[in-house]
Amino acid sequence: MKLAIIFAILLISTVGCSVVKDSQSGPTMNTTNTTTNTTHAISGAQQLILTGQDLAQLEMKSNGTDCMTEDYQTDEYSPVAQYSICSYTINGLNDTQVVIELQKFTNLNDLNGTYQYASLHLRSVEGLLSENDYGDQSRFYVNNENDYGGQYDDPNIHYYTLYICKDKYLIHITSSGSKDAQEYVARIGRQILSKFA
Repeated sequence: MKLAIIFAILLISTVGCSVVKDSQSGPTMNTTNTTTNTTHAISGAQQLILTGQDLAQLEMKSNGTDCMTEDYQTDEYSPVAQYSICSYTINGLNDTQVVIELQKFTNLNDLNGTYQYASLHLRSVEGLLSENDYGDQSRFYVNNENDYGGQYDDPNIHYYTLYICKDKYLIHITSSGSKDAQEYVARIGRQILSKFA
């Protein structure tokens, strides 16, 4: 009985690895079966950057500069392997800017620590719009006068901030401008998450 179980596990492992290998083999793979569910592994922050098609769908435009991506040497004290930053404007929302930061970490402990600090630091609970709506580690905020230094914010400028953890990535989306940007920031988060599917 033990031998049969071990054989079944080896067979599943071998077949599973073969499917993954075939799905990455490019144009020579068999494409007749279109109902196969596969998950595309994200190998770098560049794959999460919004494309021209994404921007059109989200009703946004680039601010005229390309996204910047930097690769870093990593060790136990430097867990960020890659960092990307992009700047956009939301069409139709007067001068509302959006900044997207993407960080790839080498391990989940450092990712979680950075997420916890960044998404809680200087923020009051009064500005929390949602928690865990974009995965089990996400926080969506709007600025509030009870935030640290919030009393100095211009009341006509709203800052929406969405933090999402997915795999070894920290996704940070911030808007500055219109009160109506909340749904746009939410849509941007969902669009980036869809790239993991």
